[in-house]
Amino acid sequence: MKRLLALSALVVSGALCLGFAANQMLKPAPVAQAASSVAAAPAPITTGSITSRASATTASQALPALPQANAPAPATVVAQAQGTLPALPALPPIQPVSAAVPAVAGVPQAAQAQPGVLPVAAAPVFAPAAPVPPPTSYRFMEVDGPYIAITFDDGPNPETTPKLLKILEARNIKATFFMLGTNASAYPDVVRAVAAGGNEIGNHSWNHPQLPKLTIAAADKQIEDTSAAIEAAIGKKPLYLRPPYGAMTPALQQHLVQKYGITMIFWSVDPLDWKIRDAQSIYDQVMKQVRPGAIILAHDIHATTVAAMPRVLDALIAKGYKFVTVSELIAMNKPGAPKQVAALAPTPAKKKTRPAPKPSAAQASPANAARNNVSVGLY
Repeated sequence: MKRLLALSALVVSGALCLGFAANQMLKPAPVAQAASSVAAAPAPITTGSITSRASATTASQALPALPQANAPAPATVVAQAQGTLPALPALPPIQPVSAAVPAVAGVPQAAQAQPGVLPVAAAPVFAPAAPVPPPTSYRFMEVDGPYIAITFDDGPNPETTPKLLKILEARNIKATFFMLGTNASAYPDVVRAVAAGGNEIGNHSWNHPQLPKLTIAAADKQIEDTSAAIEAAIGKKPLYLRPPYGAMTPALQQHLVQKYGITMIFWSVDPLDWKIRDAQSIYDQVMKQVRPGAIILAHDIHATTVAAMPRVLDALIAKGYKFVTVSELIAMNKPGAPKQVAALAPTPAKKKTRPAPKPSAAQASPANAARNNVSVGLY
């Protein structure tokens, strides 16, 4: 009976132990413990079709156990992680701003030595463009107004030049006279009268040869003797040279410009007054060819030229032109200046006149020509 009771007690206590164990097994395991169990569990490593439990066990033992959530990493894990990282190279020390800096080209030494100021590269310095030399010759100017220059060659003449000076003075016109050395030395009083009227005087050679046909020494003498004669009369040498006939070569021009500092002046309006001694023809040609910036060629030694000047000058003034000397016109020269022809006053229309009746054969005969005052063969 005692044995039955002891056996029953043993069975009951075993059942209780089994129930308690089952109850503990049904409870969920903590996350950290589950992770530890997974990390600790041997995982087979498969290579191809061969499975090695020994290798799996070795690999699992090499990996450190995962720490619990929110727990500081063990010192051993940190040490192992640091050991696996490559060593970083040492960085150079950073100098303070006030430390000395190397010299910079183009920066003043005083600015480089200031503490706390970083050097700044100097802005590039560009050399100024070389000045463009002025032209050594002119035929006309490009101006932004109705300005022209009228010039007279081959004088002075003691009879015609003083008359021309009065015509110019009455209209307050300043002209430029290119004088021959022979005439300037012969009539210095006329030279001084031309200069006293505010006119300009230039060099036109000594006795009007074609300079390129001379030797260099002979051409130099033509220029030097004429400039000396003009300087003796008015106290200064001329700045401009008009070559006789307009004949000049590049080599001779370069030589004269470099040696005497003189500028060649040609022309753009030629009425051929030296050839056609007719006042009407001079007027027609000037009015036909003139433009703003023009240089008009004429000769004060011809009486027909002087006689044509009042009408020519008055007509140009009526069209709005303004007269200046060659020096003043050069100062106004502006290449690319707009044209001013349209701004000038239009030329008044000419009145149509009925042609005179032709003379009869008897009137046109040489015998009756003088009696009837008819010019035969002159037009």
